[in-house]
Amino acid sequence: MKSVMFGLLVIQLTGVAAARAQTADDIQIEVNVFEVKTTGAEQPAGGAFSSGPVSRKTTGGARFSVRPCGAFTIEAGAEGPFADSATSGWRVELTPIGMNDGAATFRLRWIRALDTGKEMSPKSEDIELTMRPGESRSIDSVSVPPDKATGRPCPIWDNRGKQIELSRVALRVSVAYTPHESLERRLVGVDLWLIERVPGRSERAQPVSIRGLPHREIPFYFDAITENATSLEVLGHVAASPEGEAIAVALQTRSHWGPSTFDGREGKRTPTRYVDSRLRMKPGETVEVALPRLEDSAGVFAARSYAIRVRVRQLR
Repeated sequence: MKSVMFGLLVIQLTGVAAARAQTADDIQIEVNVFEVKTTGAEQPAGGAFSSGPVSRKTTGGARFSVRPCGAFTIEAGAEGPFADSATSGWRVELTPIGMNDGAATFRLRWIRALDTGKEMSPKSEDIELTMRPGESRSIDSVSVPPDKATGRPCPIWDNRGKQIELSRVALRVSVAYTPHESLERRLVGVDLWLIERVPGRSERAQPVSIRGLPHREIPFYFDAITENATSLEVLGHVAASPEGEAIAVALQTRSHWGPSTFDGREGKRTPTRYVDSRLRMKPGETVEVALPRLEDSAGVFAARSYAIRVRVRQLR
C-alpha cells in the first residue's frame, strides 16, 4: 500500500487534469458560491449552478439568494423572486457556444438585482469568455451583515476546522468536467476506509464501497464516531477518471464534529474541515491519504489521527 501525505498532493499532481482529452460532451460551465473570510481568502460554500455539457449549447439560468450570515439558496431560472429574507441576490445566465483546442467558449450574463446593504448600485456584465477545465474567474461579491445576536461578523469554519469570521459571499465561474450518462458505459468501483489511530491502541478501519460513472462525483458517508457526548462525522465525494493505464482521482473529505445530540434544526453551524486531494493511481492500487489533525474543539478526536485509504477499479 502506498501512503501519500496530504501536503504533497498538489505539488505531485499538478497538470493531471490538463492531460485529459476533452470534447464538448466532457465539460460544463459552472457558477459556484464561495465564502470570503475577513482575511480575504476564499473557500467553497458547497453550491453551484451548471450549464450541462457544452455540446447542448442551450441557455440556462439561476437565481442566487444570500440570506443572513451567508446562508444561500440557488433556484432554477434567472427570472422570479429571490428567497425570503434574502439580503442580496444575483440573476445569472450561461450559454455554451462551443469547444476549440480543449477550451470552452461561452456567454455569461449576470446582474446583482438585490442588495439591501450600502453597496447597492447597478452592477452587471454580459461577456463572452474562453476558458479551459480547471480555470475560473471572479464574477462578483457582496458583504455579509454582522450577526444580529452578537454584532460581530458571522462565524464560519475553515478546512482545518478553525472558527473564523465571514466577510463576503462571492460568485465565481469555472469550467469543469461533466459526465454524459446517456453515452457513458464504463463503471468504476471505489473502496474507501476511514482509518482512526488512537495512541496506545490498534488502528480501527471503517470500510465503505461505492460505484458510479467515470468523471462523476460519487458521495460517500462513514458512520459517525461518538464518544463523550461528541460525534465526528466524515463524508465527502470522490470522482475517478480513467486515463490509459492509470486513474486520476479527485477526493474531497468533509469532517463535522460537535454535540452528538445536534440535529441541525437550530440553524447553527457545526465546525467543518474540508480537505481536497488529487491522486493518480493504478487500477487496484491502495493509497492512503493522511488527514490534518483536528482542532482542539473536536475534544477527544483532536488527539487522534485519521486517514482515508482509497482503492479504485474499473468494473466495465
